[in-house]
Amino acid sequence: MNQKYSLDIVNVVNDYSSWKQEASVFLKKGLQRIGPTYKKAVYKQYTDGTYRTEVQKPDWLGYMGPVLMAEEGDTVVVQLRNAASRPYSIHPHGLNYSKGNEGALYPDNTGPELKRDDSVAPGRTVIYEWSLPESHSPTSQDSNCMTRFYHSHVSPPRDINSGLIGPLIVCKKGTLDLHGDRSGDYMYALLFMVTDENFSWYLDENIRTYITNPARGLKEDEDFIESNKMHGINGFLYGNLPGLSMCQGNKIHWHLMALGNEVDMHSVHFHGQILTTLNHHTDTISLFPASGTTAEMVADTPGHWLLTCTVNDHLMAGMQALFEIKKCFPNVHKPRPHGELRQFFIAAEEEVWDYAPTVPTDRLADMFVTRGRNRIGSRYKKVRYVEYTDNTFMTKMLRSPEEQHLGILGPVLRAEEKDTIRVVFKNKASRAYTIQPHGVQYSIEQDGTLYHNELEVVTPPPAALVKPGTLHTYEWLADCLTYMYYSAVDPVKDTNSGLVGPLLVCRPGSLKKGVQKNYNKEYHLMATVFDENLSWYLDDNIKTYATVPTSVNKEEEGFVESNKMHALNGFVYRNLPGLTMCKGDKVTWHLSGLGSEADINTLYFQGNRFLYRQNRRDTISVFPHISHTVTMEPDSMGQFEVVCPTVNHYRGGMRANYTVEKCSMFQRQGEVMLHSKTYYIAAMETDWDYSPNRTWEAEMFTGQERYHLQGGFIGSRYKKVVYRQYTNDKFTKQVERTADMEHLGIMGPMIHANVGDKVKVVFKNMATRPYSIHANGVKTETPDVHQTQPGQTHTYTWYVNKNTGPTTEQEECSVSAYYSTVDVAKDLYSGLIGPLVICRRKEMSLSFPFDTCVVCFFVCAAINGYVYGNVNGLNMEVGDKVYWYLMGMGNEVDIHTVHWHGHSVEYKVQKNQHTLSLTAYKHYCRM
Repeated sequence: MNQKYSLDIVNVVNDYSSWKQEASVFLKKGLQRIGPTYKKAVYKQYTDGTYRTEVQKPDWLGYMGPVLMAEEGDTVVVQLRNAASRPYSIHPHGLNYSKGNEGALYPDNTGPELKRDDSVAPGRTVIYEWSLPESHSPTSQDSNCMTRFYHSHVSPPRDINSGLIGPLIVCKKGTLDLHGDRSGDYMYALLFMVTDENFSWYLDENIRTYITNPARGLKEDEDFIESNKMHGINGFLYGNLPGLSMCQGNKIHWHLMALGNEVDMHSVHFHGQILTTLNHHTDTISLFPASGTTAEMVADTPGHWLLTCTVNDHLMAGMQALFEIKKCFPNVHKPRPHGELRQFFIAAEEEVWDYAPTVPTDRLADMFVTRGRNRIGSRYKKVRYVEYTDNTFMTKMLRSPEEQHLGILGPVLRAEEKDTIRVVFKNKASRAYTIQPHGVQYSIEQDGTLYHNELEVVTPPPAALVKPGTLHTYEWLADCLTYMYYSAVDPVKDTNSGLVGPLLVCRPGSLKKGVQKNYNKEYHLMATVFDENLSWYLDDNIKTYATVPTSVNKEEEGFVESNKMHALNGFVYRNLPGLTMCKGDKVTWHLSGLGSEADINTLYFQGNRFLYRQNRRDTISVFPHISHTVTMEPDSMGQFEVVCPTVNHYRGGMRANYTVEKCSMFQRQGEVMLHSKTYYIAAMETDWDYSPNRTWEAEMFTGQERYHLQGGFIGSRYKKVVYRQYTNDKFTKQVERTADMEHLGIMGPMIHANVGDKVKVVFKNMATRPYSIHANGVKTETPDVHQTQPGQTHTYTWYVNKNTGPTTEQEECSVSAYYSTVDVAKDLYSGLIGPLVICRRKEMSLSFPFDTCVVCFFVCAAINGYVYGNVNGLNMEVGDKVYWYLMGMGNEVDIHTVHWHGHSVEYKVQKNQHTLSLTAYKHYCRM
């Protein structure tokens, strides 16, 4: 079947304006501010190719283009006319196309006939044909309809920020109607994006139009730049998104998308509702740039509910909307479950908290924990949730030794699915606070968030503003999984002040006396950068702990940075107590995140792997307001690290130790290592050129000077240190890379291992400073990694047992990284990293289950150490089965969403699913 669309690109004036006073930074017009109104380019739909009658789109789409839809087997025909003032195109994610229908301008070595689609000049019309074959369609494990999008691709960052973006819905055969997935009642497509008007093609025109006398250098002014970043949902800020209305009992399909820059990592929270996505229940969904997801929701409790990105900066900047659930049919209601009533008595209390009771010896810690004339140090006034025995709030519940690791977190609230949770909350602090939960359902009157309802002026309900000295009783209905609770009078300031705790909801029958059955240990970890600059108590802390308070400049960069505590449960630099377990214990870890754009934390467990959704890992990424549960049966003994290896977080102290002890005389028989493999690898210094061929760069970026050796720039060549393989322990003859390994670039050789292998790496340090070689996920004799001095050789031995290899739910092979750990950050950025591929053992075969294997490593705006199309060797034949191993390392900005033009990839979470983009996290590897 053909799906035909007639689209026009036109220039419009878009108004981001809002009623909110806090929006003034972004939306108020001033002498040197553009204000709320910007010229943009948008896609519009017409009934046919005559472009006489416009198809009116729903108000909630905002400036996005119309919703394009297709189901398996369809051909999508788009007639695109450009009525705007400059060249644009249209490029789809999620559909199959030929090179002549790609709609993307880049140096792809095609001739004029295949270039006409790349850029549509003003006044021209081009017809695109795309198809939706089975290879691009949802799998049996996907939703009926998946969320994709389309955009202009002449210069994607500028085109998209100018407004040329729209939703594309691709569905299984027989599931699509005019309103999307026919199994639902309503469909909404939402784009979460920090639209950066500084990147718009129309910035200069907007300055000329809306600023009478622009100051010299205005476009370089930091405050002006910030004022042009619009934190919107479909281009609307601060609750202005219209038209999100539904009836109680309606089945809603939410198509959620994100696009943009490093800051466009979003945690989308639906208040009071439970959604299903990827076969899991949640109320908060994480999005990456250039990604989309589909979630299903049955509208439950009537009211005007908040829909927001809970990333702190985005929340403050207005990435909020309201959706209305109406009681359309009086007899329609959801029967309430009759589980157990779980009652808790919790107070908010102010106290002094020490992030580092044991002074760290790490020299990097001084900046954060040392008190001085204009530095606060490690002790801060904060506010915590504290549990009491009853509603008199006279006797505190003492924490057991098993609970000491909770640190600053409030008590663990445990319940089973279908239970009712009742929390009697007393505010013993000096200002208003609340309790706002994730993952449970409640009435609008029990919403613990203070937010403005634009549709009617109302007094905040008592649940949203519990004043000092008063009580409020909350009641919530439990669903399932790991969540959190927090105060939400001001969610940013309240949580940075300390008010957060874990909420654990389990399957029926899985709790015994309030504790999880079938597990020996239960641990909760909250990873966040507590920003004391955003605490309600900053001024109190300056007066109390700075030795010369009057010398403090709250805007001074060093002071601001010193107050950012990179903590696990409120402790830094290995101060977190209580993480002790026995070898062979069944341990469950409940992991949560909180914070702002920098708080995409990656937790790495040294020494022992865990299971997450039937996948074996040692690393997991945690978004703000997102929680995960993983299980571990530790089989390596000793003291190990659990850390966030993101460079700034690691250096800032987001590290803890956990200890595995031998608690039983019974010793499980160790695995027999069937095979031994030896690799000879050296660290050697070299001059590395990130861009040896400048053809791509010259064609795409005329005048680009970033990689040119002039004007104070180093250029594209840097001294680096790399891992390289040799033929034997003499280290005289280097192993030549074959054509299929050419793509590895700066990375070291690919090390292969099967479960049951013992891998010996004979490592020679041919560089000028100490280095090492350590691999994630393997077993070693000791947690300590030997430092190999210059000129020395050391043999590292890795054991690949069954707890290291992939599970039966994963692909046959998985990828990890090996790297130097002498100074993890500097060694990595100097070039020392390589891939380790571990496979399940197949007795009758020594070959790998694919035709082509490709490893891609993302850091420093490079792929395998190359920029601007310089990666060579990515060659394959039509019909090949290709495995892509993706690795990401680095800092907060190193979240990379990888998009394959014209092809879908199949990946496994628990079952096979299709996507056009995968995300490579910091210090995280996936296939």
